[in-house]
Amino acid sequence: MYGLPGAHLTRRAMIVSLATVVVLVVGFSAIAIASTRDSATNWSRNASGMTYGSGLDARSPQDEPDLIKVEATNGKVGYSLRTDLEGPEPKTPQEALRIQAARAGTAQEIPVYLSDGITKVGVFVIEF
Repeated sequence: MYGLPGAHLTRRAMIVSLATVVVLVVGFSAIAIASTRDSATNWSRNASGMTYGSGLDARSPQDEPDLIKVEATNGKVGYSLRTDLEGPEPKTPQEALRIQAARAGTAQEIPVYLSDGITKVGVFVIEF
């Protein structure tokens, strides 16, 4: 026995409590991760199987639909391909800086389609 009577039990209780907290935290984290993975948005699909909707409804960048809702320069609302909106993925920070410098002061027109992903209704402009 160390120190006061019952101190050993108190240490044991603290160790058991700490172990319980660790298990609960780890268990909760696993549930939260699984819940995030399983909670992808149920997007509408067109005849080609492409998903479409507002990017604002996505729960993460990986959850965005294939066709993202945008407003064309002519005021029509339609969808642009996510891949067109994202552009190429730089492989290094240096490449990202080169792309950024090359695009500075330019604009890119991206086609806007109906939800079918085929019928063009206008363009969406990204200015760099």
